[in-house]
Amino acid sequence: VLLKWTKESLSTCKEVNFHSSQCTLPDFPGCYFCDEFNHVYQLATRFHSVSSYVAGITVMAFFAKAVLSWNAFIDEISSPTTASPAGLIFMTMALSFIGKGDIGEILVLVASFLHLILVVWFIYMSLAYQTMPDPSWFPNTIGIGLCAVKVWFYYPLAGHFLIAITLMLTFLYFPISLIRVALNTEKMSSTICWMQMICPAISLYALSIIIQPSFFSETPDITHFQALQRTVYLPCMTSLFVLSVVGMLSSVHGVIMRWSQICQEEFSPAHAAYSFPLLVHALAVQSFRSGLDFFGGPGVSLTFKSVLHAYWVFLVVAGTLVALICIVTYLAFLPFWTVEIHRENEEEPPSPHETSICDVITFGEALIQPYVSPAILQANETGILITAHDSRKNKCYLVRTRKIPALGFEPMMDLRKFARERDALKIYIGQPNIQEVDEDGNDQETENGEFLDRSDVV
Repeated sequence: VLLKWTKESLSTCKEVNFHSSQCTLPDFPGCYFCDEFNHVYQLATRFHSVSSYVAGITVMAFFAKAVLSWNAFIDEISSPTTASPAGLIFMTMALSFIGKGDIGEILVLVASFLHLILVVWFIYMSLAYQTMPDPSWFPNTIGIGLCAVKVWFYYPLAGHFLIAITLMLTFLYFPISLIRVALNTEKMSSTICWMQMICPAISLYALSIIIQPSFFSETPDITHFQALQRTVYLPCMTSLFVLSVVGMLSSVHGVIMRWSQICQEEFSPAHAAYSFPLLVHALAVQSFRSGLDFFGGPGVSLTFKSVLHAYWVFLVVAGTLVALICIVTYLAFLPFWTVEIHRENEEEPPSPHETSICDVITFGEALIQPYVSPAILQANETGILITAHDSRKNKCYLVRTRKIPALGFEPMMDLRKFARERDALKIYIGQPNIQEVDEDGNDQETENGEFLDRSDVV
């Protein structure tokens, strides 16, 4: 996004035809031919390259985890709650390696193929758990639109296929998600609500690539082509832009309605959900602006273009600041979430099929629900698998723990809140309460609201 802003702002960068020899990398929106000796352009290009390589390192770390700790990886990907951020890896992979030669082409294709598998798996898993669409679904489903745009540069037909999937899922999921975010103010976290804006934004960005000509020519005659775009694609893009604004308003409304919840939360990996939606929305707005400039002609109001440009600049600046704050804070807390996990006083949580709600896990969700999703409760009770080291035996082993701050995009509940929400679900279903935490005399509350077994306290 910042690189595109630089190209558009510099007088030494000129927009060229999308398919011409001067457009060395048709990385939509817009294709520019720039003076490579301009210092500002060089700085922006280096920052973009460094960001791509850092993102590439995180992708490699994800695959290293899958290879070195396969059982833990499968455990995380088998729950709709803990699997929700997985799509971000493939989105990052496609964005990072585009234009990196033959190796980049292969990696973009691999990312797109794996994301397609993830879409099928996540939809199957959601049907099995009887969950309903909400913003946490979008990285794993709608997010394939970002991969679609990047794979389109190499294989247009494959890109169009993935774009069709993106648009279909958008019109299927987005209305349901809007209703659920607006009406479930107490049972849906703010981190989930903030991602609402990315659904129509990714679809708008994906649709914008379809309207680009697929023929190669230095000076193409696009009179008929532009007429077709003005009558067909531009109205569709305008409709998706309106939906993108609706998604933005829904995200802001969701955060405002849950502000008291945000103030009580400690920063956790789940808050990474705040870092990317604004920039994805900015990318979509830039795509819409490029479409207006290319196909809108003199009929588009200059005032509207000015307002749209100001809105886009605001999104780029605000999104960059929010992303930097999240990244710095995340890195500062990272040692406490990984290296300093103390399990001495923790009884190992049960596996997913042994939890206290395993018999109601498929009860599912509703448009308006007075209970927390059974899938989220199961994830909170079972925790995650981690690799622990036994210093006495000098070996590593897999063990479950709840000593983590987040599960996917969901902040971890303390045991008191978990027991309360689990009992609310049991009452709603018509089953007797389980009073393990509040009534058992072996439980002792700690300063941070968690509980320890008194038999472990010296």
